Amino acid sequence: MKDVAIVTDSTADLPWSFRGSNDIKVVPLRVIFPRGREYKDGVDIDPQDFYNLLQKSKALPKTSQPSLEDFLSLYSQVLKEYREIVSIHLSAKLSGTFNVAELAREKLEGNIHVFDSQTVSLAIGLYILEAVEKAGQGLEGAQIIEALKKVRENTETIFSLSTLTYLYRGGRIGRAKKLMGSILNIKPILRMEEGMITAAGRVRSEQQMIKALVEKFKNLAKGRKPLRLAVAHAVNEKLGLKVKEALESSFNLKCALFGEIGATLGVHGGPGAIGAGMCFEED
Repeated sequence: MKDVAIVTDSTADLPWSFRGSNDIKVVPLRVIFPRGREYKDGVDIDPQDFYNLLQKSKALPKTSQPSLEDFLSLYSQVLKEYREIVSIHLSAKLSGTFNVAELAREKLEGNIHVFDSQTVSLAIGLYILEAVEKAGQGLEGAQIIEALKKVRENTETIFSLSTLTYLYRGGRIGRAKKLMGSILNIKPILRMEEGMITAAGRVRSEQQMIKALVEKFKNLAKGRKPLRLAVAHAVNEKLGLKVKEALESSFNLKCALFGEIGATLGVHGGPGAIGAGMCFEED
């Protein structure tokens, strides 16, 4: 029997090649379009098809966390092959996914450790990279969780949206802000802080956005050495690569994970969104 399995959810937006090479188990969230069209994120629908549907849909789709049965089924299957599970998920302040995973852990007789990353998208991948590395070194689940806590204290996530349309359609901002933002072509800069999304600035062009991301990561570094970088984009690979190259160059760091923002997060951010996560060494 193998030692430690790594489980996450589809909002981690992990590239398929990375998932396969590291045997990462993924439980999907769901996206529900009008008239009951339901898709499992990353299973029934890929990012390109999702964003095509999103832009054609008159009503904003809804998202749904995995069910208790989803977790029970996956955990039970994994425990037939692995001795322990480390299950890493998106911020508990943004979704009930973590809580459902905890409930499944309580119901099963098995060595399961559930961890709240307090972040989203490929920034979750920074935790998964750490977990994979520590598991490869022979650490047990509880020891991996302690290592992940240190990563959480030293990880920053910043992202930008190309449009305010989807925040407005989802009720996150009012019509006046949406109209003003559209007129001024404002692109909000957002940051994850203690598991919540907070405003971190606004810009009016892609070049300003790239510069803002670099400067904000420099300010947040507080003298710490950057260790890992992840960059994700919403069907805008060209811009994603520009952000990736700017951050790599500014921090003399090779990007560890680069991929697409999937359906669940795409509902709220829309096409063109860009996000980056960076993990720093401990103080």
